[in-house]
Amino acid sequence: MRITILAMGSRGDVQPAAVLGAELVHRGHDVVLATTDDLAHFGEAVGLPVVPFGFDMRAFLRSDQGQEFLRNSDVHEYLAGFVAMKTTHARVMHPAMVRACADADVIVSNTLLLDEASCLAEAGGAAVVALHHAPRRSNSRFPSFMLTRRRVPRPLNRATHALYARWEWKATASCTNAFRRSLGLPPTSVPLARRLAAVGALELQAYGAALVPELVSWSPRFPLTGPVVPTPEQRERWGEATWDADLEAWLGAGDPPVFFGFGSMPVADPAALFTLVQGVCRELGVRGLVGAGWTDLAAADATDRVRVVGPVDHTLLLPRCAAAVHHGGAGTTAASVGAGLPTVVCAVAFDQPFWGRRVQDLGIGTWFPFRELTAAKLIEALRRVLTGQTAERARTVGAALREEDGTQAAATEIELVPSPRRSSGSAARSPVQAGRRVPAPSASHEEP
Repeated sequence: MRITILAMGSRGDVQPAAVLGAELVHRGHDVVLATTDDLAHFGEAVGLPVVPFGFDMRAFLRSDQGQEFLRNSDVHEYLAGFVAMKTTHARVMHPAMVRACADADVIVSNTLLLDEASCLAEAGGAAVVALHHAPRRSNSRFPSFMLTRRRVPRPLNRATHALYARWEWKATASCTNAFRRSLGLPPTSVPLARRLAAVGALELQAYGAALVPELVSWSPRFPLTGPVVPTPEQRERWGEATWDADLEAWLGAGDPPVFFGFGSMPVADPAALFTLVQGVCRELGVRGLVGAGWTDLAAADATDRVRVVGPVDHTLLLPRCAAAVHHGGAGTTAASVGAGLPTVVCAVAFDQPFWGRRVQDLGIGTWFPFRELTAAKLIEALRRVLTGQTAERARTVGAALREEDGTQAAATEIELVPSPRRSSGSAARSPVQAGRRVPAPSASHEEP
C-alpha cells in the first residue's frame, strides 16, 4: 500500500508517527511522512521520505503566540488559538499536505491534522486512519478532556463529548470548508467525528490498556493498540542510545535519582525551574536528573545533587530512577509508567491533565496543574509517591504496560484497512490524485 502519515505537534506526536511509518516500510509498504520542519529528522533518521510543512512547531510554541496558546485554559480561547495557528501557516502547510498525499491509498493522521486528512482522503479516494494518544471520542467512562479537567457524573460523560464536538465545529467549520473548496470538494455541515463515523474510519487508540482498562472493549473502530515505542536501533539513529561517562559515573555513585522532565513543553523561566528542582531535592535528600527537552538548560547547570541530561533513551534511563516528575504527555507518561516508576504529573495543557488523573486514579502517582507548581507542593507530592504502596502498584502496572506492543498492533490494524481508491480502481479526479504536479490551493483556505 501507499501510505502517507501526517503528524504535527510536539515530539510526542511526531516520534510515534515515524516509528509506525518505519514498521510499515519494514512490512513492505510505501510510506511518506509529512511533518513540521523541526521534527522532520525523526522520520529522516529511520529512512522515511519526509515532506516538510515549512512550519517550525518548536519555534511557534516558544513564541508569544505559542505561549498564549499553551496558557489558554478556556476551551473557546484554545479553539480560537488553534484555528489562528492553522490559518497563519496554511499557505505553506496545505500544499505540502496535498503533495504528500498524492496517490496515497491510506492517509494516517494524528489528531491535530485529522480534519485535513479526512478532506484529503475524500478528495483522493483514500482511506483515512486516525492516530490518537488519548481518548477523544464519545464514551461513557470519561468526559471530554478538552472540555473539563474534572470528573462528572457518568451519565453526563457522553454529553461533554457532544458539547465539545459542537464547539469545535463552530470554531473550525469555515477553515475546513475553505480547505475543501481548494480541493474541489463541496462544503460540509457535518463535524469531523461524524464524517469519520460515516465512512467507518479506523481510529487507533495508541495508548496502553494497562493505563485505561475501562476502554478495552470500547469499539472495533477504536482499538486500543498500546503506545508506539521506538526500538533501540531507532534511538541510536536519533543519537539517544548512550550517554557520556560522567553521567554514567554519577548514576552509579549514589541512590537512584528522581527524574524531572517537561518534554516538548517550553518553560518560560528555565533557571527558576532548575532552582526549584534543586531546592526540592535538597529538602527531600534525593538526587535529581533533569531532562532538558525543549527547555533551555545545559549540562553546565549541573551540581553534585542535580544533573541535566539531553535527549536519551527513556527505556534505558528511567528504570535507573526512583520516581518521575513530568508534564504528563502521553509518550512520557507511558515511558515513566512503563519503567515502573511512581509518577508526579505537572500538567500544562491538552491531554496532560487526563493522563495525570489516570496516574492518580490507578494509584501509581499524583498530579496537579503546572501553573500551581511550587516547591512545597512538589515536595508533598513526591513524599506521597515515594512512600507507601504507590511504588509497588507502579511496578505492577508498568509490567503490564511493557507487555503491550503498540507498534505491531497499530501496523497490523492499518494493513487491514480497505482503501476505496484501490478497490474502485477509479481514475484520478482531484488535485490530490493528480500526482506531485499539484497546483497551489486557492487562497480561500486562508480564511479564518
